Amino acid sequence: MSKYVIQNKEDLVFFDNKIVKKIKQMALKNEKKRARICIHKSLKDKTNEMIIALNKKSFIAPHIHPNGKSESYFVIEGNMNVYVFDKSGKVKKVVRMGPYNSGKNFFYRMSKGFYHMPIALTKWCVYHEVYSGPFVKNVDVRYPSWSPSEKNKNEKMKFLRKIGHI
Repeated sequence: MSKYVIQNKEDLVFFDNKIVKKIKQMALKNEKKRARICIHKSLKDKTNEMIIALNKKSFIAPHIHPNGKSESYFVIEGNMNVYVFDKSGKVKKVVRMGPYNSGKNFFYRMSKGFYHMPIALTKWCVYHEVYSGPFVKNVDVRYPSWSPSEKNKNEKMKFLRKIGHI
């Protein structure tokens, strides 16, 4: 487990805004500029829930989850776009998200495997993610050949220009 992930061990879980501050501080120390608290107790759980702090400088490469696995986001703070792509990398949909009182979409759910990519628009976007478990990284996350590497800054910038993000 990454040092930028807090793993819950409790049967009863509740949070105030201190946890948001804590994961933001963790994310700032992470070169990927993101951190999370896993609310579920094990990756083997049938439901995986996380609160994620995504900094505007973070880049999560486009990826897909297997059919039969659903994923949803509920925005707590900040704004983000979720880009949905077809198999060839063409943008099919941009879901503009913000907190409930922003007037933007505050909730997103994907029940079928689509290539997708969340990007923070504000300094921070904090959101609650729910994923159908159990989670096995090399099975549950697949990257397309057209996706840039998270480590290659030039490829990332070129890709973000191509999809109209910058």
